[in-house]
Amino acid sequence: MPSPTHNLAVVLCQGALDRSLGDKVALREGERAWTYAQLADHVARVSTALRTLRIGRGERVAVLTRDTLEGAAAILGVIHAGSVAVPLSELARAHDVALYLAHAGAVAAIVDGELASVIDEARGDVPALREVLVVRQGASADTASGARDFNAVVAGAAPGAPAAVELGDVCMLLYSAGTPSDDLRGVAHSHATPMAAWRSFGQGLCAMGEGDRVFSLTRFATAYGLGCGLLFPLAAGAESILLPAQAHSDAVFEAVTRHQPTVMFATPSIYGQLARDARPDARPLAALRLTVAGGEGMPDKLLPRIRDALGCPVTVGYGLTELLQMVLASDGALGSTCGLPLRGIDARVVDDDGAPVGADEIGTLELRSPSMFVDYWGGDPAEQAFRDGWFTTRDRFLVDRDGMFHHCGRVDDLFKVGGKWVSPVEVERVLGGHEAVWECAVIGVEDEDGLSKPLAFVVANVGHTADETLAAALRDYVKQELAPYKYPRWFEFVDHLPRGPGGKLLRYKLRPPRRPRRAETAAPPMGEPDAGGDAGSGAGT
Repeated sequence: MPSPTHNLAVVLCQGALDRSLGDKVALREGERAWTYAQLADHVARVSTALRTLRIGRGERVAVLTRDTLEGAAAILGVIHAGSVAVPLSELARAHDVALYLAHAGAVAAIVDGELASVIDEARGDVPALREVLVVRQGASADTASGARDFNAVVAGAAPGAPAAVELGDVCMLLYSAGTPSDDLRGVAHSHATPMAAWRSFGQGLCAMGEGDRVFSLTRFATAYGLGCGLLFPLAAGAESILLPAQAHSDAVFEAVTRHQPTVMFATPSIYGQLARDARPDARPLAALRLTVAGGEGMPDKLLPRIRDALGCPVTVGYGLTELLQMVLASDGALGSTCGLPLRGIDARVVDDDGAPVGADEIGTLELRSPSMFVDYWGGDPAEQAFRDGWFTTRDRFLVDRDGMFHHCGRVDDLFKVGGKWVSPVEVERVLGGHEAVWECAVIGVEDEDGLSKPLAFVVANVGHTADETLAAALRDYVKQELAPYKYPRWFEFVDHLPRGPGGKLLRYKLRPPRRPRRAETAAPPMGEPDAGGDAGSGAGT
């Protein structure tokens, strides 16, 4: 039967009050902070305001904000009202926002004043959007035409009772940062799945508790960031430290010094940037009890740099939006392996027929978990992704003889050379070990005979010239480290690689210039792929 106690917002907010945590700080944003009692009040007022505007149960409400107190209250308030929260990245362009709004069928949007122009530009393509509420942070903030003042509307609303819901009712619709715009998949999660993910990851792996101060550098718009930065700290009764601005090193180090977090979540890209910018021997993260990296692959060579420069070992994990959070993790001492399944997670690697593969053989990862999503919103129905109760991911893995899981790339990233599988991730890890390579990405492209061969996109490190001499050196370097068929036949030197808001490599955006490619030619002239996307610092799982 529907019940208010099933409502995720009630579980998180009222649950803390029931544990006598009302006066404890729940969320901290710079100089501002809300206690659990204040958060519960704001959430209940947002809920009333939405229902006063006739936004009904199950209707989708987009939340296009930075990671602020109001952004957190907006997401939870939508859920409290029985509607469906659709967090979107503040880095998304108007065209992309319009695509997400239309795909979700959003009837309302809550947006930061600084982002009001984005909604204004997108609104003409989304006729279903009835209401826009702008969070104003000052007199200079913009207001979208026809929009309401979020702060005023919420302040004028009385705290309302939560909507009665079933545990299986959808409360969130999440979009993976790596999803191409022509293949949108909204991942629908219920009121029950976040708490299942909390028990497996937040409680099980992270041992998060009331004494923790959690600092997540990943954004609410991603599953990784929404769980680590908001849902799981609240479930633990912990304090969550919010960073509205993008995670530049100076701001991060200042927040660490001021607020002294005990737990940090970020992407490998962010940890790498922090390691480069840390003062020699400062070891600014040494006091943290736990640092976790996810959202993208962790290069082997980056782990010792993080330990030396930041003073912290890093737990490395693999997760995906469909299960809301990490499902595999290792302590980082084993290198970039994804480690072992977390508590409550069943994982296996199978061949194309669904039969388990042997040790050290590449196959497709399949998973079972109570935190499994409800369905895909639009596009292919979710049942097409299941086999005998197992969710079939799009990721290739192998399990070594010690039972450790190793990520070998996406199903659609792997390609065959001479009848043998090549993992771009494997080639990238080796190529990234060369001193002249800042970052790199590998895809398969066809030569003049239509056969797939590896092509490497390389951002050259400072002090190295991106030319054919370097390409030849890199080609020889990979040949020495990997089987001969795996080395890149061609190199494209670029200024940057396309990444999503979470810092995840958007490999599907890597498209080489159209020109004939002989199987053993010299490297083509320098050029830049159609990068698209935004370079960001949040993370999507």
